[in-house]
Amino acid sequence: MTVSVMSIRRARAYVQVARTDSLVRNSLFMMSSTVATALLGYVFWIVAARVFSGAQVGIASAVISLCSTVALLTYLGPAAMLVERLHAYERSRAWSAFLVQMSVATSAATAVVAMAAVPVVEHSKGYGLFFDTAGAAALTVTGAASWSLLNMYCSAFIAARRAGGLLAVQGLVSLIKVLLVVPLCAAGLGAPGLVVAWVASSVIGVAVGALWLLPRLGLGARPKRTGRRRRAYRPHYVYRPHYAYRPHYSRRARHARHARHARAPQPGGWRTDYLWRLIGQHLTSVGGQVTPIILPILVVLRLGTGPNAYFYITWMIGSVFFMVSPSISNALFAENVRARSGLRTTIVKAFRVISFLLLPAMVIMVVGGKLILSIFGSAYAGVGYGLLVLLAISAVPDAVSNVAVAVYRATNRLRYSASINIGILTLTSVGAWCLMPEFGLLGVGYAWLGAQLLGALVSIPAFRNLSEGAQA
Repeated sequence: MTVSVMSIRRARAYVQVARTDSLVRNSLFMMSSTVATALLGYVFWIVAARVFSGAQVGIASAVISLCSTVALLTYLGPAAMLVERLHAYERSRAWSAFLVQMSVATSAATAVVAMAAVPVVEHSKGYGLFFDTAGAAALTVTGAASWSLLNMYCSAFIAARRAGGLLAVQGLVSLIKVLLVVPLCAAGLGAPGLVVAWVASSVIGVAVGALWLLPRLGLGARPKRTGRRRRAYRPHYVYRPHYAYRPHYSRRARHARHARHARAPQPGGWRTDYLWRLIGQHLTSVGGQVTPIILPILVVLRLGTGPNAYFYITWMIGSVFFMVSPSISNALFAENVRARSGLRTTIVKAFRVISFLLLPAMVIMVVGGKLILSIFGSAYAGVGYGLLVLLAISAVPDAVSNVAVAVYRATNRLRYSASINIGILTLTSVGAWCLMPEFGLLGVGYAWLGAQLLGALVSIPAFRNLSEGAQA
């Protein structure tokens, strides 16, 4: 009885922490969003495989991959800049203006890149079957731009430390995508029907985010001034009559305006600084997220399509390790860019949450990895288990480097964050290419583990000289 009471109290304490602590709450929302999106994505492709032919699924998945890759390579930097700077405009019209400007510019850049990519691939052997249809190019450009815009909205929720909106919009998009598959198949659209389902769900998600979810945050509207506040400041204008012709300005607004002018940079200086920060954030994000796209290509080129099937399934299962620390690191980044967030406190808290969530998953995968892989077939368990163990071990140094990158980003040391992620990407790619002929799929695991260990080692300076009062 005592044990059960203690367990209930402990569970209540965990729930209370998850509800009140913004770092924990947003991390859990981001991880939940990843899980929900992945599960509904599996459902989408299972349904597609049953109602569409193999050729239709193949060409549709290739087009969707093209759209998502183009968006990934264009929105990552601007999305990080939203997390870094959007919080400074909260409770003012500038919040909405900055979000709209960044989102529109990023989606426009994505559309331009997509329009440049379509002529390159439309006459290829694989993509040519899709782009023979009318409007295929416009559909591809729309899909890439809407996916980029949707991810910018998700970054706005992270910046506001309200990642529940991210879960809502991504869950809605994934659900609508599943619901549209069968009707579009019944309409006889074929492969374009699958792409239409993916693009339409993204467009609906963009509309719901812009018209409902983002306005509900209440961060873009100027706070209303009550009559009581105006009466409180009337003596101020009596003694300083030269301000009387602008009674709607408060003392705080004037002070902020004068301070802003006092430290204003030279003309053009802020643009240069902004550009370099955007490049640094973009390179950091690209280095951290492009690896899962590159490795399957290297496996196919080096070992063939058969081994890539075992690699892809094993990496998909092992991705549970690489869901925890990136989500917590993104939440840590959003926390630390706010002036009132102490680095040491949030870093310690982040490592505690990572340990609490990551260690059980590692134990489960090491102990029951063969059983999990055997669901896909006995060959998967035999070939992929060793790689799965290496991925589990590498989750520890990966968490260290992810947290360090969040610290570097929040403290405006983007050369270090970009160097770590680009270095891990480069070492993994080169190492896997060199080791695969001798070790097979284990060569990819060895290269990934070695790159992560080196990345964690060079990340140690990020955690030095962080006092309790250090501000991001």
